[in-house]
Amino acid sequence: MSQEKAPRIITCQLARKEPDKTDYHMQTYEVKYREGMTVLDLMRTVADEIDGSFAFYDHACKRGFCGSCLVKLNGRNSLSCRTLVPGDDNVLVLEPAMPTTKDFWPEDPA
Repeated sequence: MSQEKAPRIITCQLARKEPDKTDYHMQTYEVKYREGMTVLDLMRTVADEIDGSFAFYDHACKRGFCGSCLVKLNGRNSLSCRTLVPGDDNVLVLEPAMPTTKDFWPEDPA
C-alpha cells in the first residue's frame, strides 16, 4: 500500500495596501506548492484561488526582460516571473519593489 505524500504548503506574507492608504500591512497566506512554481505563479494562485481582492500586475513578458514583475522577495529585488519559490520551509515575505496604488498593482507613471 503506497502512501501519498502530503502536499507542501508555502507560508507567505504579502504586503497589502488599500488604494486610499499610503502604508502597507502584511497578510499571511498558505499556498499549495507546485513543482517549478515561480513567485508570479504564487501570487496568481493567491488572487485566483484564495483571495480575489489581492491585486498584482500579471501582464508581464514572463521572460525576465521587461521588469514589470519586480518584487522584493525576503528583502531582495527579484523578477517574480523568473524566480522559483525557494525550496526551504521558511516564510516568504513579498513586498512591492515599486510604488503601487493597491497591493502589487503599480502606480500610473503619468
